[in-house]
Amino acid sequence: MIYTILAGLWVLGFLTFGSFWFLKIKGMPDGLEKDMFALRLVQKQFLMVLRLSRVDVSVEGKENLPKDGEAVLYVANHRSFFDTVIGYTLVDHPTGFIAKTEIEKVVTLKMWMKLLHCLFLDRENLRQNLKVILEAIAKVKKGISIWIFPEGTRSKGEDQKDMLPFKEGSFKIAQKTGCKIIPIAFLRTRDVLEAHFPCIHPTRVKVKIGEPILISELPEEDAGRIGELTRERIIHYIDEMEKAEKEEAV
Repeated sequence: MIYTILAGLWVLGFLTFGSFWFLKIKGMPDGLEKDMFALRLVQKQFLMVLRLSRVDVSVEGKENLPKDGEAVLYVANHRSFFDTVIGYTLVDHPTGFIAKTEIEKVVTLKMWMKLLHCLFLDRENLRQNLKVILEAIAKVKKGISIWIFPEGTRSKGEDQKDMLPFKEGSFKIAQKTGCKIIPIAFLRTRDVLEAHFPCIHPTRVKVKIGEPILISELPEEDAGRIGELTRERIIHYIDEMEKAEKEEAV
C-alpha cells in the first residue's frame, strides 16, 4: 500500500500544484518548442511515478522508434493504466494518446492531456469516433504522433496474450496519412496495479518495440487486415519475451 500512497500523492501534487508550469506552457507560442517542453515535463512526472511504484521497465527495440521527429502511429496492447505512464516515457517527440472520454471528468488531468495533444473517444458515439479519427489524422499530418490501444479497453485475461480484437477503424490514421505503424508489446503491466487493485506492487515490466509497419509496402491481403496483422505481431512479441524469461530462469 505504501507504493500506492507515494505514487498517488505525487500525481495529486502535480495536478494540484502544477498550475505554474501549465500557465507557463500555455503562454508559450504554439510549436515544437512548446510541445517538447510539455512532453519533457510530463515525462519527468511519470518517471517519478514509476520510481515511487518500484516499477522496473526493460525496453527492447528502441532502434525502431522514429527518427528526426517523424510522426507515426503507435499501437500497443492494453492491460493497465500504467501502459500510458510507461508509453509516455518511451517517446521522444510530441505524441497524443487516444483515451476514453470518461477521463475528461478529471478536469486538471484533461487540461494536461489536451496540452499533450491527447484526444478523447466516446466508444458509444460513432459520429464522435469518426471526428476523433479525423482529428488524429490532422495531427499526424502536422508532425504529431498518435498512440492508440485498438482493443478499445483494458484486457483482463490471465494469459498475457489474451487480447481483445483490434478495432480496424483506428488504423485509418495510418491508412490516410501513410505514416508508419510502430507495434509495441507490454508484458506484466497488469501486475503493477489491476491484478491486486487498489495496491501497487513492485513489478519488472518488459516492453518490446517492434519493427515499423508501412501499409503501402504490404501485400494487398495483409493491408486489408492491418489491425489483425498488428495484433498478431504484438502477440508474437509477447510470446518471445515470455520464452526469453523462461530461458533466463533455467
